[in-house]
Amino acid sequence: MISANMRIFQRGSLIVRPARSRVEIADGNSTTAIRLSPIRPHLLVELMTLAAAWERFIGNDWVPIDCPQRVAETYLARDGAWNVPVLAGIVNCPVLRPDGSILETAGYDPATGLLYDPQRMKFNPVPESPDKEDALRALGVLKDLLSTFPFVTDADRSVALSGILTAVHRRSLPTAPAHCLTAPVAGSGKSMIVDICSEIADGRRAAVMSLGRTDEEAEKRLGSALIAGDSIVSIDNIDRPFGGELFCQALTQTMLKIRILGFSKIVEVPSNAFILANGNNLTLEGDMTRRAVMCTMDPGVERPETRVFNRDPLAMVRADRDKYVIAALTILRAFHVAGTPLQRDPLGSFVEWSNWVRGALIWLGEADPCDTMEKVRQNDPKLGAIIAVISQWAEVVGYDVRITTKDLIDYAIEKVGEGYPSYSREFAHPELREALLIVAGDGGAISGRRLGIWLGGNENRLVQGCKIVRDGERGGVSMWKLQSAGETSKPTEKRSIRSNF
Repeated sequence: MISANMRIFQRGSLIVRPARSRVEIADGNSTTAIRLSPIRPHLLVELMTLAAAWERFIGNDWVPIDCPQRVAETYLARDGAWNVPVLAGIVNCPVLRPDGSILETAGYDPATGLLYDPQRMKFNPVPESPDKEDALRALGVLKDLLSTFPFVTDADRSVALSGILTAVHRRSLPTAPAHCLTAPVAGSGKSMIVDICSEIADGRRAAVMSLGRTDEEAEKRLGSALIAGDSIVSIDNIDRPFGGELFCQALTQTMLKIRILGFSKIVEVPSNAFILANGNNLTLEGDMTRRAVMCTMDPGVERPETRVFNRDPLAMVRADRDKYVIAALTILRAFHVAGTPLQRDPLGSFVEWSNWVRGALIWLGEADPCDTMEKVRQNDPKLGAIIAVISQWAEVVGYDVRITTKDLIDYAIEKVGEGYPSYSREFAHPELREALLIVAGDGGAISGRRLGIWLGGNENRLVQGCKIVRDGERGGVSMWKLQSAGETSKPTEKRSIRSNF
């Protein structure tokens, strides 16, 4: 099969081959794309039959037969002993290898494990030794392409420029942060920037997926995209906080274990897709806030879709894709030739991306795309919930007061006044109650079990100069207190709670 050039590869714990398939893009349209298809036993029987002559001795003669299915199944079962090329991914334009050399010869590249398929497109040679002036001219080409977009700050434009560079260079990077795009109103150009990145890197508009209503649903869709080897994963029109365990892992881990839909089998696949996400007033939550940069656009009009421009960026890329690919690679190659001088302290979990893409942009005088991360963090609803609980805890209970989860709930549901019915009386600490309902609400009441889990999940996290710490037990029940950073004072017994609950 290898000699017959049937393009069979090992990707993680799967045997795959590239195949053309229809994929959904924005606006309900579809296009064709090269995706990786896992090889099943029946297909392998066909391929083995084509690759070799199979015979069985029947009677007094050898008779041609198909490859026995048992042979194909046995071969597939030999996990790790397939002896076929290991595939890191497919690229549709020239790329820079991790060592800075240029991959521009079509076919499988043993040095990187990449399969370069230009899809009948001819690219000009990438400059071998560009200097900073060459890089600045190339940057001007990309900035001109983005000149009509209503970026709020220079850092927001840097995120869009980073998106183009990252889309081209992602397969050579072990990890890269998600690039998110947001605007206060639809029609601002968020999806178009994603399509520009995809048109330059892959020669087609980006295949899109919706986030779904639950994290489980979103993770299934992401898993399918990673198994298929998509170079760009675009999550379109997100209408809820974006986060989730698998998405966070996909951004910082080089390999992931994914369950195949419809099967009980879990497979291991490389996680080297470039993740882009967009939505109106998009917010990120949890660990995603430190794993993403955010591009904010604001057209400043009520109906941005009615704006008229004298240029179409997507048409510009389609008409001269080679120019934009070479411009992106010239920037990266020039930065490499210059010795990749350190511009900022590397971003944790994304050191190579920071040294390559982020560093190249700052080297050329552009704003740091990571400057957008602080705003992302401030808008994190999970962080907002922690701040609300801590601030109310400090105001109502105080620091270094040892309490149980039940004690904290009692403070929150304490009421003022006397007499019955109790529901007619007001809560003494409504802000504390609302804060706890957000993190541990259950049918309008505060769940002690959920609150205990939440406290454990945020234990020792430093927020606004203080943290929630565990401080021994009382009757087998964990005790908690709010402590200022660096506080080492002895525990203080909890003060009495008002009566009349």
